[in-house]
Amino acid sequence: MNKKYFELKLKINPELEDLISEIFFENFECDGVILAEESYKNLKMVSTTEGTLRVFLNDDENTAFKDMELKIKNTLTIYRESFLARGLTDTDLGSWNWNLEEKDSQDWSQKWKEKWDVTHVTDNIAVVPDWIEYTPKKDEIIIKMEPGCAFGTGTHQTTQLCMKALEKYLKNGDRVADIGTGSGILAILAIKLGASYAYGCDTDADAIEVAKQNAIKNNVKLYPPPEGGSKSPISEWDLKASHNYEKNNIKLAKVLRNNATQPERILWQYLSKSRLCGVKFRRLQPIGNYIVDFMSPKEKIIIELDGGQHNSQKGLTSDKERDEFLTKSGYTVLRIWNTAVYKNIEGVIDYIRSVITDPTRESKILTLPQGEGSSYTTPCVTFEVNTADKIQDKFDFVCANILHNVLDEIMGDLKSLINESGIISLSGILDEKRQIVLDAINRENLKIIEEITQDQWTSFVVCKDTKILGL
Repeated sequence: MNKKYFELKLKINPELEDLISEIFFENFECDGVILAEESYKNLKMVSTTEGTLRVFLNDDENTAFKDMELKIKNTLTIYRESFLARGLTDTDLGSWNWNLEEKDSQDWSQKWKEKWDVTHVTDNIAVVPDWIEYTPKKDEIIIKMEPGCAFGTGTHQTTQLCMKALEKYLKNGDRVADIGTGSGILAILAIKLGASYAYGCDTDADAIEVAKQNAIKNNVKLYPPPEGGSKSPISEWDLKASHNYEKNNIKLAKVLRNNATQPERILWQYLSKSRLCGVKFRRLQPIGNYIVDFMSPKEKIIIELDGGQHNSQKGLTSDKERDEFLTKSGYTVLRIWNTAVYKNIEGVIDYIRSVITDPTRESKILTLPQGEGSSYTTPCVTFEVNTADKIQDKFDFVCANILHNVLDEIMGDLKSLINESGIISLSGILDEKRQIVLDAINRENLKIIEEITQDQWTSFVVCKDTKILGL
């Protein structure tokens, strides 16, 4: 039996092409989408499909036409109701009238790509479909992407508005967060523009995997790396840890595990599942009256991650009492600064490995000074499933390319993510919805640095205090 495919023609608001296209990539075997095919005669356009999204659906299972019609109808109904509930209107979405045809198979996985070309976002930034050979201009930054793989491929105005803000306001060495990262393009661009670290999160696990692949495709280092550390043999200390758990601490440890800090999550990617030297670590483990960040009961090693509060007099006094208890219990305690995890994770891992494999180590406190470790400091990007309200970290620049009503809901969370001199780029705002976002900006007492527009879309660049930025 000859293989067939289905071609769907769906009437939409062209401004929401990316958002609506994603429905089919998430719920169907979709080989690609095309919007706005144009025909010309004597240098004049004689026809266009502007406003009609053509969707090519693969059919490996020889689905009955009626069954495919029913699946499309149900899927579109669910998503349209969801978008309307989130604040979009019927006008925003378009009619969604559709027509379905069943056709003999062609290689649409290649055919649809003929309609894509290089997108020049600015004079210095270009998004290049990864099947196109392209020679960049001098000093031009290119990002290789596969359009359609996830929301945020650089072809949509909302993504481009954030890219323009990054190019204009990002400073060399900044730490960047990309909330609702989608394809990861903004985090990847941030690294290419000189960020020291970029963090991208999304609620969609599939999008996170796409973002990781896009980082690899663009030669941007992921950390934690796709694979864990080495599993070299270790010396075995036949020592047993004594555990006197306070009942309340057991409950508290569970809460802390569910609300781990960003440095804890980063390091845990290297320590979990016995990835480092084959040693089994536990995280946020109660010991006596304390809860330690990471502990290996067999090796009698504890790893503590310290933030700036540990430099205060109160922090130093508390740490001294804690360290005395832990060392008297027979543990070697490694104290590591959060900044070392962010800026020099390879050095941190080398340091921990050296302690693990040292058969002469004693029960004592070891501190990794800030800046020490290996010399490897290549800028990196982290992608994970997460939401803005769960992130316990500060950034110099935050990108939020999200629908207006979501921006309204999480504006306070976004504000909490930036340091005092930080900047937020807010995008995904239809012109007629800009007042909703403006009200949220005013509610959080944020200051507008610039309003950037493109076609029917608006973006705001905001900060806590323009005076701090010298604006």
